[in-house]
Amino acid sequence: MSHKSICATVLAASLIGMSSPSSATGNATSSVPPIDPLNFNENAASPPADTPSPEDLVLPDIDPLVLPESELQVPGLTGPAGQVLDPTLSELSELEQTIRDLIFSEDEIKSAGFSSRQVDALAEAYSLRNFRPVWFEDQSLTPLANRLIDEIRKAPTHGLDPQAYGVRQLASILDVMEASNATATLREIAVVELQLTRVFASYGAHLAGGVVRPTKVLKNVFITPQVPKLNDMLTQLEETRSVEQLFASLEPEAPSYDLLKDQLARYNDALTSDYPVYIEDGPSIRPGDTGARISQLEKRLQAEGYAPYYSGYSGTSEQDVAPAYYNDDMVALVKSFQKRHGLSVDGVVGKKTRAALNASLTDRRDQILVNLERMRWDDPLPSGRYVKVNVAEQIVRVMEGTDVLYETRTVVGKPRHATPLFSDTFEYAEINPTWGVPWSIATNEYLPKLRKNASALSGSGINVYKNGRRVDPTAINWNAVSKRRFGYQLRQKAGRKNALGAVKYMFPNKHNIYLHDTPSKRLFNKDQRAFSHGCIRVQDPFTFGEVLLSGSGHSRAKMEKLRARGKTVRLKLKETVPVHLRYYTAFAGNDGELQFREDIYKQDKAILEALLTSQDAFKIKMASTY
Repeated sequence: MSHKSICATVLAASLIGMSSPSSATGNATSSVPPIDPLNFNENAASPPADTPSPEDLVLPDIDPLVLPESELQVPGLTGPAGQVLDPTLSELSELEQTIRDLIFSEDEIKSAGFSSRQVDALAEAYSLRNFRPVWFEDQSLTPLANRLIDEIRKAPTHGLDPQAYGVRQLASILDVMEASNATATLREIAVVELQLTRVFASYGAHLAGGVVRPTKVLKNVFITPQVPKLNDMLTQLEETRSVEQLFASLEPEAPSYDLLKDQLARYNDALTSDYPVYIEDGPSIRPGDTGARISQLEKRLQAEGYAPYYSGYSGTSEQDVAPAYYNDDMVALVKSFQKRHGLSVDGVVGKKTRAALNASLTDRRDQILVNLERMRWDDPLPSGRYVKVNVAEQIVRVMEGTDVLYETRTVVGKPRHATPLFSDTFEYAEINPTWGVPWSIATNEYLPKLRKNASALSGSGINVYKNGRRVDPTAINWNAVSKRRFGYQLRQKAGRKNALGAVKYMFPNKHNIYLHDTPSKRLFNKDQRAFSHGCIRVQDPFTFGEVLLSGSGHSRAKMEKLRARGKTVRLKLKETVPVHLRYYTAFAGNDGELQFREDIYKQDKAILEALLTSQDAFKIKMASTY
């Protein structure tokens, strides 16, 4: 039986379930239902007539079979240490020779569905193992092959589509091969061997680094996910002989990831219920109130899982719900809801609380889906302590592993001055810092004031400099100074009025972002705290600093003493403390419960569309190669 005949046996199956990437973004025709990322299965409808050809698809950048050019080895010549990788043909078994010939045959490997760039990674990985197969032994499938299929069928628990990895097609091919009583040719076996490896690599890479490349989809995001190399994954598989264990090791380590996986399943179950009840508009609902909206509130809390007797929607319409009493038990549930959504915990169902309660279950489900992807972008947990800022939550935490050592509120960038997302390392703290006013603030905020009044800076502690020399602002005709040719520098001296407060914590970066104190404390009392120009203000900077700098011998008492002296002093860190600026709108709270936050930077939709479109593109591409 030839490779073409084996593939022809499952060709129809390989086409089932293909759908246009446009369906992921809500542009599908009425005859094609939109993709539900939580209900992936192996029994989907036939593809629409306008399904694009694989050549027209643009696949995501994350590809575990494509190495950076600097890492590529010349196939079949030498390895990283100069060792010979290309054994003589006499040293190889027949199957190993066939695998080698297929990889190095440009026409044959292309006809098997592999790009020329993917072949480089396959060549390196298989050369390092002397072309020994991973999924076959003595030309027979090993249990690992079927375990791989079993694991990829679990993709929906991660919010991923198993058909993006061709699981149905591959499973059918393996069934045909096992039923053919070993009549498959060596070339057929070699092709299936490499196809299994491609699926293994793709799924592993997506678990470890996500499907979407964040820098391609989002502005002000500078996160590069770590994607494992194929050779490293194969080496680990060789050691453990467990596909399940290997994939588990690639998942994010954060407790939030496991919680979101559980909640993904729960929201999917809730979406199968008959009737979603929402709370009608009206005045705030307060303890003691009665009426139809109280019953709506009760059922909504049940649907969200806050009521202990939750079992999904009952199917009762809003109009059929009898009035109820807003008693103390319901107030407690509302307070719990408010806490888990970052709202004022007062038990009053006002405009913000009602809006959060009325968010559709589909939207909440999608929010979970998006944040699972975000967490796959994260680096593995460092061994020591580190700092993590959740910009969407407006909280900074000092962490060690998964333990929270300290946390405090922050103020982050307003949407038009969004705090960028990236990772760096703390280098020093500066007590009594001066503030070099950024050009954008100097020209957009202070220049208009100076045009109206040249003495506008008087009493603010801000001095004007030109070419490094201090100048008198009242001697300048500010109306003749333009934003484009603003040749002045504004610097605020250290002191009580300084915008950076008593201390700043520096991790020098191209974005000019850092953590700092502030003389304006009132904003920390607000539920939503996106008010800065991008930098991160810390509510209790000295307690934060004491925890951050404890390994460097700097205490809160020492920092406060230096503050009182009034002089600018730098305290260097003696240990490496990474800092990660991230953005999660769904995550596990310190109590292990699900938390949601408002998407203040409007990133969720872009990630969701990219995730679904990418999965669709992979699905169509994979189907075309079998």
